[in-house]
Amino acid sequence: MFPDRFGRGVRALAADGFAVRALPSCAAADGVTTLAPRAIADELHGQLVDPECAGVVAAVGGWTMVTVLPHIDFGLVAEAAKPIIGYSDLSLLLTVVSARSDLVTFHGPMVVSEWGEAGGPWEYTRDQFRLVTGGVWSEHTVVPAPVWSDEMLWWDKEDTRRRTPNTGGERARTVSPGDTVEGTLWGGSLGALSLLAGTPFWEVPAAAIVFLETEAIAPDEFAARLQQLRLAGVFDHAAGVVLGKIGRPRACLSGFADYDEVVRDIVPPGLPVAAGYDIGHPEPMTTLPVGGLARLTCPTGRAPDLTLLGPH
Repeated sequence: MFPDRFGRGVRALAADGFAVRALPSCAAADGVTTLAPRAIADELHGQLVDPECAGVVAAVGGWTMVTVLPHIDFGLVAEAAKPIIGYSDLSLLLTVVSARSDLVTFHGPMVVSEWGEAGGPWEYTRDQFRLVTGGVWSEHTVVPAPVWSDEMLWWDKEDTRRRTPNTGGERARTVSPGDTVEGTLWGGSLGALSLLAGTPFWEVPAAAIVFLETEAIAPDEFAARLQQLRLAGVFDHAAGVVLGKIGRPRACLSGFADYDEVVRDIVPPGLPVAAGYDIGHPEPMTTLPVGGLARLTCPTGRAPDLTLLGPH
């Protein structure tokens, strides 16, 4: 659908030292998806068992993975033990593979959305990707990017330049203070993850540090989606919560626009909550190891600290 941007992403990965193999699903359209769900699963399986494949990076998100999950061979994925990288819709695959295959997966940049940025991926995105997927993330503190952008440029139509950085806006901050906690990273897209609730794939680890990202959402919808996660038990045994920057925010029809107040109303008291991290759709983005261990500190009146500790 976006050949120019996809081509830029492939070239950027190649320029960064990766040998790229574009798979058939990257150039296919079959009804509401690319290939049939079983074919997408088989495509993934084929790459994971191929000795020439070092890892799989998603091309882009969408609304596909919930139909693919029933066809995934999690034993094969576990035995292959290769990195799987993506976010948004891919959050579903990342969390389920982490739980069922006992692997660390990577919530990180995709070919079209980040590597395909005009001029190449943002330096912060590239550096964090190489550091975390390269395994050099024991005692790595996630430092928020100095600049970011949530500008929307239509792919293959308007994206002939890099997005303009915001002049202000969100910074990493403590929303709800609490004790320093350690736990397993679990999370991803607020909108996508809820698709797993009530299915056999809904598995949230105990003592999780839950990280969530979303964009272009008003506080009333944000509240509804957070409440759904609370009712599904996500926060019952969580250790802490980390929220990404909310790109292109908008107020409710009433004018209410305080996302932090929503969080304090819904996330149970006592759970430390940090917000303003680069883990969502805005640029740039960090890479987080889903299933890896992390430490979260949310002091009163001071910036939070999120440190990756290593594999579980």
